[in-house]
Amino acid sequence: MTKCDAENLLQNWGRWVWYQAGVPTYTSPLYALMRDNVAQTSAPTPAITDDEAMLVDSIVARMWRRDAQMGDCVRVYYCTGRSMHSVGILLGLPRLKVRELLVAGRAYVEACLDMAVVAA
Repeated sequence: MTKCDAENLLQNWGRWVWYQAGVPTYTSPLYALMRDNVAQTSAPTPAITDDEAMLVDSIVARMWRRDAQMGDCVRVYYCTGRSMHSVGILLGLPRLKVRELLVAGRAYVEACLDMAVVAA
């Protein structure tokens, strides 16, 4: 597991969180035909499996229980695509503190993923 892998997983997890959010389980066939035949601009689809995303989700949840500020910074930064500055404004923290918490959060995710690989 490398730093790049954890960063990529977190970015894709952030997309996965919002992917098809609020979509009902039943979709009218007529609506599906109309929707699929119209060019739409949308966010990129996540390049992560549901199992990987749920693993990252559980790691971030454990992180939040241990350090709520770090968990909030990671969730807001990766799930909303905000800048460090705007995350700081939202959470009432200076930008450098947000950066520090994001680096620590990424390291926490890397460590948990490394432990999962060793345990398997």
